[in-house]
Amino acid sequence: MNRILSLLFVAMLSATSSFAQTKWHNPQEAPYPVVQNRAMPNAAREGFYHRLPAELQSKVRGGVWSNSKHAAGECIRFLSNASEITVRYTVKGGYAMAHMPATGVSGIDLYTSDKDGNEIWLAGRYAFKDTITYTFSGIEYEGDKREHRYTLFLPLYNEVEWLTIGTNEKASFRFEPLSAERPIVAYGTSICHGACASRPGMAWTNILQRRMGRNVVNLGFSGSAMLESAVIDILAEVDAKAYIIDAMPNAYTMPAEILPDTIVKAVKRLRAARPHTPIILTDHLGYPNAKAIKSRRENERHALKMLTTAYERLQSEGVENIHYLTYNDIALPQDATVEAIHASDYGMIAYADAYEKLLRTILGEEKGELRSTTPVTQFRDGYYNWYDRHRDIIEKNRGKHFDRIIIGNSIIHYWGGVEGNLQRGSDSWAGLSGKTLNLGCGWDRTENVLWRIQHDELDNVSADKIILKIGTNNIQKSGGDSDKEIAMAIEKIIEAIAARRPEAEIIVMGVLPRRDLEKRVKGLNKEIYRMAKRNKIKYLDPGKELLGKGGKIDESLFGDGLHPNAEGYRRIARYFE
Repeated sequence: MNRILSLLFVAMLSATSSFAQTKWHNPQEAPYPVVQNRAMPNAAREGFYHRLPAELQSKVRGGVWSNSKHAAGECIRFLSNASEITVRYTVKGGYAMAHMPATGVSGIDLYTSDKDGNEIWLAGRYAFKDTITYTFSGIEYEGDKREHRYTLFLPLYNEVEWLTIGTNEKASFRFEPLSAERPIVAYGTSICHGACASRPGMAWTNILQRRMGRNVVNLGFSGSAMLESAVIDILAEVDAKAYIIDAMPNAYTMPAEILPDTIVKAVKRLRAARPHTPIILTDHLGYPNAKAIKSRRENERHALKMLTTAYERLQSEGVENIHYLTYNDIALPQDATVEAIHASDYGMIAYADAYEKLLRTILGEEKGELRSTTPVTQFRDGYYNWYDRHRDIIEKNRGKHFDRIIIGNSIIHYWGGVEGNLQRGSDSWAGLSGKTLNLGCGWDRTENVLWRIQHDELDNVSADKIILKIGTNNIQKSGGDSDKEIAMAIEKIIEAIAARRPEAEIIVMGVLPRRDLEKRVKGLNKEIYRMAKRNKIKYLDPGKELLGKGGKIDESLFGDGLHPNAEGYRRIARYFE
């Protein structure tokens, strides 16, 4: 008996000690809003994780309101170096449905990425009890002990009552504020809502968000997407990058004499509020058994005909920037639904594929075939947070005009002491005439600059000239990009800049020489020059000012063989005037 009591005491002590070593972080207690992907994010809500503000309850139909309590599409981002992360929460509804598992209805999903922006899904151990618990343990990144940025996707088909995130007591932790970028807004039916993904990360809106690196506001309301004005007004409240209207799997039930008019009225109402934002109209996804079931076949044809009629009418009436995602574009595979209506993970991927392809074309966010031309994030520099800098650039410069914008890597970033103790060349930076915006980020490669430009850093600013100096971090002793691949990437960046800031003169700079790579840089700059000449872009080569005897760098002008010192910056500053 004494031995049993001793074992029980040790077990209780161990459990208490383990609990005491976990520090809990409640999103409701964060000093700023942290729940991403919501319309009107600062408005008061009846429940903390409700998608719609309390003030809208009297304005929308009951089905919309009840479904808006579900946390579909919402996510929370945080930074931590914890080796174990635990998420504890409770929900109000049943854990599962007959056609959708508990992991999709009521589960959560946790994603992160490596320092080069490659996505990592963390599969946690879960327990669906009175309090649902997900545990992610043994987290240790190969060769990387710094903080990582996490995205926590919330349950698709349940109302979250409360939620806390636990980390090791001594681990760092910080909630990330709301994104400064314009989101994609998706309005639709139960499929948009998330039915029947196996887990939140596999809902097509969340797949799309992860692929494009842009928030997606999920306004999918199961069985309730009927294009009423009150809901269209909610869409219009969001300053979106693009709107998706995917309502036909519900709206097709309207009679033929009113459905096209309803679609046209909804689009015109949204267009009146947001004159320039792209709007995508999406066909009914179709039924895999339509060829065998007459009623399904008739419903499918009716839906396709009604949307085509409405789209053609909008075109004939001159409503601009309207796009059509067709039944054939979606190309839903035979086995891509759970019960011939709601999408499985297979179907969600098909949906995301179709939307990604169309959106990348509409938004000018094409994904290149080379590493150097494929836009991606990064988190390599230990001196600052790359995502914080990206958000600050957007928030602090909205509506401003600059004499010049200089885009680059750490050579530009730290010129003039943009980040604390890494001040270099403050005098020459201050000596540049007029107003200059520094869009340099440490460790950036061409693919990272392309991502930043595609993600709004140039959208709400203007400039007389934009100077691009990038490419040195694409040069590596092993696994780097060729000179032609780097030049091709710079060409893609120039195209992205010109599409967003057509008023600005674009100037491309040659890569500065660097220790032991002077010959390689010289060859690369010849490729960049040829590319610039072909595109009729002004090319400058300030690096020649930093060379000494025999074509080697003048070491007295560098701090580390790569970054110029104060005198080095003074030598090249005139090229940026």
